[in-house]
Amino acid sequence: MPTVATNAAGDGTTPSPAAAPPRGGPVVAVATALTLAIVAGYVFVSASFTLPPTAAQAAVRQTFAPYFSQQWNVFAPNIMRSNRELQVQVQWREDGELVHSEWIDVTETEFAAARGIPLPSRISKSSFNAAQAYMSRYNALSSPQKTRVRDTFIEAVGGGEFAPIQDSRLLDEIDAAGSAGGDEEFEPVTDADVVDESAAAEASGNRSAVVRFLRYDYMLVRFASAFGSAYFDQDVERVRWRVETQRTNDFLHRFDDEPQSEASVVTFGWRQPGRDVDPEVLAIFDDVVERYTGR
Repeated sequence: MPTVATNAAGDGTTPSPAAAPPRGGPVVAVATALTLAIVAGYVFVSASFTLPPTAAQAAVRQTFAPYFSQQWNVFAPNIMRSNRELQVQVQWREDGELVHSEWIDVTETEFAAARGIPLPSRISKSSFNAAQAYMSRYNALSSPQKTRVRDTFIEAVGGGEFAPIQDSRLLDEIDAAGSAGGDEEFEPVTDADVVDESAAAEASGNRSAVVRFLRYDYMLVRFASAFGSAYFDQDVERVRWRVETQRTNDFLHRFDDEPQSEASVVTFGWRQPGRDVDPEVLAIFDDVVERYTGR
């Protein structure tokens, strides 16, 4: 049978529990005070950052800003301040005579095909990305070098024929233009939307900056040739391009259709591909142009 606990008197009644010691004591008091101090400090610092300027605000900002301040660029550190569009023009021969096309806005063509699509293909930004990277390399050159690369990269070879300037000669020529201009002629990269930041480190006029530019220039020659051949269904002989940059409106005018500033355009001279467009590459661009323009 169950055993009944007895108290000290042996009468079988349930003993009363001993009085519990007070909880917390000094430790809880210290923790509470510390918590209140932290909360009060946080409220004070937050108020100092948001309220109208005061003497206290200046002192608080100087002390805490390097560690705790936030700005809108925390959420978009490389926010775009301008839009760039790559536009190309091509030449081909008809009855032995060179014929040049109108300017094609490749970027607008790509973006128009992607509007309204929540998850567009990356190919719809190919010309936009190319213009960004190309201009970052262009901005890493000196002023004399910029003047040179905006000119043509072809030369007469006799009999009314032209050919691309040899790579090594072109490299030496552009590199020499930077050396002749002196370091004071170099302009730093200042565009906030430059995607290739390493180009800024190359802005000393050294040969590697020229090499980087020419490599991307060669890529654009191939791209413009393939796109132009597919767009006009012609055997393209020469290409050139221009990059149009339009600064975005400020926040208060963000919904305005009219831009607040004039667009700037940098036009580059004629280039001549060293070889014909590969048929497999041309087939890909034929498909792209058909999907984008219905041509």
